[in-house]
Amino acid sequence: MNRRTFLKTLTHVAAAGAAAGFAPRGRASLPERMTVAAVGDCLPTRRFTERRDEPFLAVAELLRGADCTWANCETVIGDPRELYPAFKEGDPHVICEPWAADALAWLGIDFVGTANNHTMDWGHEGLASTLAQLERVGIAHAGAGEDLAQASRPGYYDCPAGRVAQVNCASSFRDYFAAGSAHPYLRGRPGLNPLRVETIQQLDRDLFDRIAALQGKFIERNGWTLFTELIEEFQSKLPEGTAVLGETLFQAGDGYDQLALPRPEDLERITRAIGIGRNNARVVMATLHAHEASGGLEICDPFIPTFARASIDAGADMFFAAGPHVLRGIEIYQGKPIFYSLSNFIFHEIMRSIPADAWAAAGLPKDSLDPSTYAATIPYSGDVRFWQSVVPVVTVEGGGETEGGAARVVSVELYPLNLGFGEPYWRRGTPELARGVQAEAVLGELARLSEPFGTSIRIRDGVGYVDLG
Repeated sequence: MNRRTFLKTLTHVAAAGAAAGFAPRGRASLPERMTVAAVGDCLPTRRFTERRDEPFLAVAELLRGADCTWANCETVIGDPRELYPAFKEGDPHVICEPWAADALAWLGIDFVGTANNHTMDWGHEGLASTLAQLERVGIAHAGAGEDLAQASRPGYYDCPAGRVAQVNCASSFRDYFAAGSAHPYLRGRPGLNPLRVETIQQLDRDLFDRIAALQGKFIERNGWTLFTELIEEFQSKLPEGTAVLGETLFQAGDGYDQLALPRPEDLERITRAIGIGRNNARVVMATLHAHEASGGLEICDPFIPTFARASIDAGADMFFAAGPHVLRGIEIYQGKPIFYSLSNFIFHEIMRSIPADAWAAAGLPKDSLDPSTYAATIPYSGDVRFWQSVVPVVTVEGGGETEGGAARVVSVELYPLNLGFGEPYWRRGTPELARGVQAEAVLGELARLSEPFGTSIRIRDGVGYVDLG
């Protein structure tokens, strides 16, 4: 294009802009505040968009009213007749037909995490189908991809209030679920963004000494004496005061405990991605799928608070975790909220597509046809903890006016949910806004779980309000 043509084109564009009433964007182009809502585990297996009862529609209205709503997508989305189930032991294969993506979007879900212990239930093709279906309906995602670089990168959701970034990972998964790095000569491995955890069994000194003494016999029994030099080199790199037997790491202490430490390379990769998200979005979410507990389902393993705080330090404005299917406490760290588990949101137990070996692993005939008998082997139905949850709505202020401007959390509201405890299989598991005594019970329990973190929750008219300090 020559100079005359360029100037002529520029004049036409300017004239068209003036005719359309365009004006230069100013500071007021973004609202001062942004709201982010979040929900826990989504495992739909039956349609719910036809429901018209007010407590359910109130949930949809709440989610649609936020600028961005996040969820943990704990299901493969695809046609089970076209996919092959992966080999698993003792854990259900979760899948829902493509309509699930439409239903989540209808409900108001904008952004999901895809790293969890069901990500690869239906193999690489199942993961590809899930991501394709989410993208088809416009739901942004993070946490899984065609290789480690894609699984680890921040995802982004753009809304009228600005851009939201998410870095999603999982600590609870089978080894072969983790994405692998590409090589100059080879493609990477599809999978999830892993936060791998090294577990150390702490024993009293006497028991530790006896196990350490077995190392030589273990090596001899397995015919590994040929590799003595390699074994000695490996053992020299173990943390001081530890011993390994098989694949289990032990250390001496005052008594029994189980210690978990995130792998440094995973922690570095994930926090680096959070920093990238910080540079490219108004608000940054760090999200985790983790089952690991300590002394009870509601008490997370100590490595999880350490990781959550590191995520905030790296630039996250809020941290959402899911996975154990129960509520866990809330912490306010550096003025930023950490939700250690949001429990369930859509929790439909009836898995209609169950592989033959999964039936057998549950102690049922391989050719069983009634999925309710499979659901009955999973002990969720008799415990109310699995059927209560909350929707936090986090309001942030600022962060949209200037380059590098930081958003500030100004309020956290908690809306309690009832998922239908005591109702039949075909009814329960779809969220309703809890009210009255039910709301007080859910919020009261969450307040109790949050006390060890020094977090205070005020309850007023069926809504919880977190004291930000």
